[in-house]
Amino acid sequence: MKTISRRIVSGVAVLAVALPLSSAQAAHAAAAGPGEWDDLGSHDVFYRSMYRTDAVKSAGGDFKACITTTTTENEAYHLREGDGDPQHTQRVATVYGAGCWIFRDIGSYVDGDNNRAEFFIGTTDGSMLRVHYWD
Repeated sequence: MKTISRRIVSGVAVLAVALPLSSAQAAHAAAAGPGEWDDLGSHDVFYRSMYRTDAVKSAGGDFKACITTTTTENEAYHLREGDGDPQHTQRVATVYGAGCWIFRDIGSYVDGDNNRAEFFIGTTDGSMLRVHYWD
């Protein structure tokens, strides 16, 4: 009986320490430096002349997108750059099939007063659910 009580107390003590640490780490997360990935979050899909997400801002260099879909087809997904006008976007690259893709050396798309590129994934795949981005 004493062994079970000690295990329970030990387990509760470990959780009491671990939970505040993980919360503190998440609350004070800093932007990653050069050569590290900045997590830009997961974005839901909507339809505006194509299935797409909202654009995210990139400082250039390498850019990563993880595409989630329910289709088993080898659909085309287009990394696009746009500066606020959804009707005038530029295709940067095309990949085939969902999953995680890294787009290398895309700094030439950085522009504007904010010195950022505005990227999103667009497709005809109506089954695309979300895209998670890293810069």
